[in-house]
Amino acid sequence: MQPAHWGRRRVRGFTLIEILVVVAILAMLATVAVIQLARARITTSEEIALSSVRLVAKSAQFFYLVQQVYPSTLADLGPPTSDPPYIDETLRTGNPPVKQGYAYVYVRPTPTTFTLNVNPQTHGGTGIRHFYVDETFVIHVTQQNQDATTSDPVIP
Repeated sequence: MQPAHWGRRRVRGFTLIEILVVVAILAMLATVAVIQLARARITTSEEIALSSVRLVAKSAQFFYLVQQVYPSTLADLGPPTSDPPYIDETLRTGNPPVKQGYAYVYVRPTPTTFTLNVNPQTHGGTGIRHFYVDETFVIHVTQQNQDATTSDPVIP
C-alpha cells in the first residue's frame, strides 16, 4: 500500500510552458511599442521640418521686402545681416544646416529667386517625406528617396 500523500500533487509555481507564453506575449507588446515610438519620432521630425520650411520661406520673403534681393545663404537671415534674426541659429549654421534629422539645402540662383530642399538625413530613419519650396512659396513633397521638385504634389 502507498502512503496517502503520493496521490496528491502539490502545485508550487508556473510551468515552463506558461512562463514561455507570457514572455512571448511581452516580447510582441514591446515590439509593437518600439514600432509606434519610431513612427511617432518620424512624424514629429517631419512636422518640424515642414514648419521650418514655411518659416524659412516667410523669412526669405521678409528679407526680400527689406533688401530687394533674397538672402544669398540661410546665414544671412541672422546677425549681422538681419538683426534681430529671422530664423533660429540651428537653421543658419552648418553645411548644410541640420535640424531634427533633416538637412536644409538653400540655393539662390539669382537675386530674385531661391530654392530650398529639405531632406531627411536617413530616408526612412529620420523621415520619409522630402520637401521643396521656392520664391512662389508653394511647398512640394515626395516620399521617394530623392529631392522634391515642382512636379511633386503640393502641400496646402
